[in-house]
Amino acid sequence: MPASIELPTLTVVQLELHPPGVLLMRFNRPQSMNAMAPESYREWRQVMQFVHSTPTLRALVITGNGRAYSAGQDLNTNPTYRTRDEELASIKARNDLTRDLTRLIITSPIPIIAAVNGPAVGYACTTLALCDLVISVEKAIFRTPFAELAFCAEGCSSVTFPRILGPMLANDMILFGRTVSAAEMHQHGFIARIVEPSALLETALGVAKEMAGHSQRAIRVSRSLIRNERFVDELVKANDAEMDELYKCMISDDAKEAVRKVFMRLQAKARKPKI
Repeated sequence: MPASIELPTLTVVQLELHPPGVLLMRFNRPQSMNAMAPESYREWRQVMQFVHSTPTLRALVITGNGRAYSAGQDLNTNPTYRTRDEELASIKARNDLTRDLTRLIITSPIPIIAAVNGPAVGYACTTLALCDLVISVEKAIFRTPFAELAFCAEGCSSVTFPRILGPMLANDMILFGRTVSAAEMHQHGFIARIVEPSALLETALGVAKEMAGHSQRAIRVSRSLIRNERFVDELVKANDAEMDELYKCMISDDAKEAVRKVFMRLQAKARKPKI
């Protein structure tokens, strides 16, 4: 890896370079269990843009700092608006950002390895299915609380979840919001390996470095055969369809009320005395 390579300057995401050409990305909001704030999406997109524009990179490893991979959407960062037009413009910008980030993940030129160190919720959960390899600790849980928030499927989960998990478990997660264990996700092929917490990062980086040391031409060819043009096109179209529908959901009164109820419940839980 050339010494002159310069990593993006970020605030809620940490980056490290590991030879030969492995980029380690860590969600870094441990005080909020790495919940996804607007800057989380923006900086993750910066990372993916960097991946697409840096041909010397050979693998991307994603994990979280602290006890969570990511606790999903950060409801504490929902802004207030002066006018309805301002609100709609903000929601549209956030929707476009997520759409673009998902497209960059789908079309990543290098393998992505997820090292799931704890709960993976919402978009952080659905995008795991777009990775080339998912390694997890046993204590991790997986949840997509879309219906609870009056949202729809995102992160291509309308396609990837039924394909990987089967339609019944996909429905159980997306429609009914069931929390699923790492063991069950492993049983259904969503997770490749379950390891001890102390071995998680070492294992993920070890796999990435070993792969990075092999013929990159062979890796690219095999990956393009697995992720063929038709499959990638299907994911891109699914992403567009999901984000079009998600925008409609997000501007609805249903979503406002659902988010308000969840936020109030979380606030009440935070105020409850611990015995």
